[in-house]
Amino acid sequence: MKATSNDVTLVLPPPLTPRSPGTHVSGIIRAIAMQTGILKAEGVDEPSMADVRVITDPVAILRILIGLAWEEYYLGTVLQGKVKKHPGETCLDGVFMSPDGISRDWDPARRVMITRVHEVKATYKSINTVGDLSKQWLWLTQVKAYCKGLKTTHAKLHVLFLCGDYKMPIQPQAKEYPLEFTQREIDENWLMLKEYRDWKEE
Repeated sequence: MKATSNDVTLVLPPPLTPRSPGTHVSGIIRAIAMQTGILKAEGVDEPSMADVRVITDPVAILRILIGLAWEEYYLGTVLQGKVKKHPGETCLDGVFMSPDGISRDWDPARRVMITRVHEVKATYKSINTVGDLSKQWLWLTQVKAYCKGLKTTHAKLHVLFLCGDYKMPIQPQAKEYPLEFTQREIDENWLMLKEYRDWKEE
């Protein structure tokens, strides 16, 4: 047998939900993360507050495609019937946001219905590195912003750890993290995002 390998050219699909022109919460978060060194700059002087990017790196494209495939499977199969998938854009204070999903759940302890934001992630981070999520600034900032937009303090993060805890043999693991924020945490997070947006737009 004779076999050779050839590179495959991959392209990103169009967004699952239409994106309005203007400032998006993901753009603000990305800009802050790049300015503070949480994310590496990608050869651009000013990240777009509208989060409009032309992604050409084949590795980045493949990682995004893996995340999209996991999100589509998880929301459409595991959470089917429990979570409204891709509910569309919400706009607050001129900032657009598009959560992966929302649900209405009965809280038996409080005897009330609660709205819950759902966000689905795929990551090469180790479960051990992620820990209790307290140091996952990007994820938490995004989820708290969605909570603000949907007027709730409840969320759930669904994470595929592609390499598990990196112990051999490598074993992917899926985890979910129910989250409840204080209203103060949500309000302070939103104020930070708005103040940064206003400062950049002066």
